Amino acid sequence: MRIGVTGKMVLILLATSIMLVGAMAIAMDWSFQKGFLDYLTEAELSRLDDTVVKLSNAYRREGSWDFIRGRHRVWASFLPHQLDGQVGVVPNQRPPFPSGGKISMPANGRPPTPRQHNRRTPPPPPGDRSGLSTRLRLLDEYKNNLIGPPDNSGEVSLRPIELDGEVVGWLSLTPQSIPSSELDKSFRDEQLNAIYPIAVGALLLALVLGIPLGRYLLIPVKDVARGVHALAKGRFETQLKPRSNDELGQLVLDFNALAEALQRNELLRRQSMADISHELRTPLALLRGEIEAMQDGIRPADQIQLVKLHDTIMQFNRMVDDLYDLALTDAGALNYRKEALNLADVLRDSAASAEHRIEQSSLSLDCEIPQKLSVFGDARRLRQVVDNLLKNSRRYTDPGGVITLSAWQVSNKIYFKVEDSAPGVEKETLSRLFDRFYRAEESRSRVSGGAGLGLAICRNIVDAHQGEIIAKSSPLGGLQVIVCLPLA
Repeated sequence: MRIGVTGKMVLILLATSIMLVGAMAIAMDWSFQKGFLDYLTEAELSRLDDTVVKLSNAYRREGSWDFIRGRHRVWASFLPHQLDGQVGVVPNQRPPFPSGGKISMPANGRPPTPRQHNRRTPPPPPGDRSGLSTRLRLLDEYKNNLIGPPDNSGEVSLRPIELDGEVVGWLSLTPQSIPSSELDKSFRDEQLNAIYPIAVGALLLALVLGIPLGRYLLIPVKDVARGVHALAKGRFETQLKPRSNDELGQLVLDFNALAEALQRNELLRRQSMADISHELRTPLALLRGEIEAMQDGIRPADQIQLVKLHDTIMQFNRMVDDLYDLALTDAGALNYRKEALNLADVLRDSAASAEHRIEQSSLSLDCEIPQKLSVFGDARRLRQVVDNLLKNSRRYTDPGGVITLSAWQVSNKIYFKVEDSAPGVEKETLSRLFDRFYRAEESRSRVSGGAGLGLAICRNIVDAHQGEIIAKSSPLGGLQVIVCLPLA
């Protein structure tokens, strides 16, 4: 059976709740047990206040603990569970005798010696239901055991016995391991049993809230899933409405941006195919017409016609080369041989090479280039960028205009700029100048052809050098293209 995302979220929430409730129950059980036993221990210690006072007074009278060391009857007289009211029997008094004031004689006819009496610990008195006498002991000021059963648990509570501000002894109490009375057990069981309905209620609450909450939280995810299915079918115009400002809302915004990019790339692909077909058809049609005219005898097959055919073939060849370079840069397969170089030399060489053709187009070239501009890159590819920018300005600048090439350094960035005079480019079309096959023909007429691939190739080469290229309107009335490269 296939479980949806909502079901998985509910199961995860339910499993998490079960683990949390289980851990909470175990923690509460342990905490309550420990807290309840601590409470019982504190209650027992509070019953020993009178015992501490009486032992302190007895120590004051006797000056040491010798009067109680090893004497269980004397020790028992100080315990708070005694029912006969005789507390604090002082030394040198005759201990109370059992029934009728007679001493039972042993089989040998001799009265028991004190050593025989001290050899065993008497059982707890009938009134000691909590077994306090079996868990309480008296220690001297150095915490040596004076009387009382030894402790084997290692967990004891101590109460100091003070005399005139100095500790002269300690009462050591071993805590109870389990509640002793039926009332204590009943109270403990009632508190622990209350955990289980709370745990069941928490699980039911997690289940009741988890289903609608999971469905609500997954609405944006399901919207994105439907949008992805639409994109997979080619419906790139799909847009989703953000429902929140959190990560899911950002996911929807990213999806919309992805859909817009895919739609733009699809339109560009279709336009590129149409432009390529048009650009290839034009020189081929011209070649065919010229050749057929010569075959029909309309045009003579002389040197002039052959030069025209050769120019058409060279234009066709340049476009094919540009398409090849663009394909290589798009695929990242264009070879780069990067090294530390002086970009100023590249700029000056490119300007010197283009100066003659610029003058033939009745234009002037002004250069402002410093002596040293250190970058890390491929000199041949960067020269290609500069040549394309100068060629673009030469083609689209009206005769009598001016072209400027300048460069400068700011912090760790190197900038160079190619700027020309009128005609200019509309601001809304500036961002499209680097699209392949795009030409702003309304304002910049194509004089000598060109497929609109040069700026696209320039952008790919600059991107490969971790740089940036932008186009702006020029104060001279035309276009300025600025290239930014990182300093070597």
